[in-house]
Amino acid sequence: MKAPCLLLLSVPFALQGDILSEFGTFAGSDSPVYDARDFDPDRAAEEPIQAPFSPGDSDFGVQQVLSPYDGPPPVHVFANLDFAYTDNAPAQFRALEDESWYASALVGMAWQPKIAAGWFADFGLIQEFYQFESSNALDFENFRGHLGVVKTLVDLDDTVFYARYEYQRLTTGSWSRGNYSAQRIRTGLQKDLFVRSRHHLAAGVSAAFDIDANPERLERQEYAADLSYTYWILNDLRTTMSWRGAFWDFDNGGREDWNHTLGVELAWNFHPHASAYTSVFYSDNDSNSPLGVNDFSAWQAGVGLGLIFSF
Repeated sequence: MKAPCLLLLSVPFALQGDILSEFGTFAGSDSPVYDARDFDPDRAAEEPIQAPFSPGDSDFGVQQVLSPYDGPPPVHVFANLDFAYTDNAPAQFRALEDESWYASALVGMAWQPKIAAGWFADFGLIQEFYQFESSNALDFENFRGHLGVVKTLVDLDDTVFYARYEYQRLTTGSWSRGNYSAQRIRTGLQKDLFVRSRHHLAAGVSAAFDIDANPERLERQEYAADLSYTYWILNDLRTTMSWRGAFWDFDNGGREDWNHTLGVELAWNFHPHASAYTSVFYSDNDSNSPLGVNDFSAWQAGVGLGLIFSF
């Protein structure tokens, strides 16, 4: 995964990249995706229009429309199962890039009740599991939780504002074996730029500030922008192209990273609560770390199934 392979063969420990470089392609920080219609200030709390964003809908944040729901704001429970291939699997010690097939599973929940005029709470939990076919690859788990607020800014043409507290923890093999954890505050704006019957163009900007991180040397600030375009081929079949760019400014050592992710996805909502999809992603990280130990790039391609239910 890391550069200068000849040097890595002779001094692998000295040039080992950190855990964010090893797992960043799979579990890197990313911005949430909201739909302004879900946070209409004139909508009563008991009248949610759509399920909140979840990876069960789409890796790019295209939301599945659900049937009307009567009663208190529902809790949404979702799950994903993916089978994919990567040309750069994570490993504990690396001299050369490793190709591998892998399986990943995700379970999570989200709740977004109305708490005041135009303001909505946003609570969510997600647990991911990654298992790699290659014996050199390192299986891991990624837990994420958040609590925040969301508001549609009507005076700014229905731009969505959000602010939230996030917690993330990466483990390898068991919950007690914590390799990385971080607490952060994230805030951002999202805007639908173009919406037609079969076209949807959206953009967003965000900033995330670590409160603390373990190891402490990985404490960082993130400034990101994203852009996505969705075309509905049929009412239940869509394709999405996406780009996300981020600048990571680490608090210690003067480290700075530029990270880019490009992707394309084809998704089929074959049931009100289920979708199947196939996707291809390319990720690249350019760091100023000495000898390029935290530089990485990776392709990922696979298929998956997503489920979502409301209670």
